[in-house]
Amino acid sequence: MVALGPAQAGFSSVIRIVLLKGRHYDPTDLFLHRGDTITLVNGDDNAVHHAFIEADRFAFDAGDQEPGKQATLTLKEPGDFIIQCGIHPKMKLTLHVQ
Repeated sequence: MVALGPAQAGFSSVIRIVLLKGRHYDPTDLFLHRGDTITLVNGDDNAVHHAFIEADRFAFDAGDQEPGKQATLTLKEPGDFIIQCGIHPKMKLTLHVQ
């Protein structure tokens, strides 16, 4: 016999961890809901990263992230957005926000 708890309606906010390491974001694509938060963690031992978004509806700039440092972003706008690294131009993370 399986006992189930009460059903919950609606979505709750989610916190997702994104690793910046080796000139890559891990993962490189995220599917999220409005209100979710991502935490960008610099997992490199000696590389600095600079994550940012330039979009029509909002901008985000984490500034220079030293090794081991983290920055957070709560997603309030729906759409597709690309987080880039100002130091490593080929680093890209695509966010799909519903």
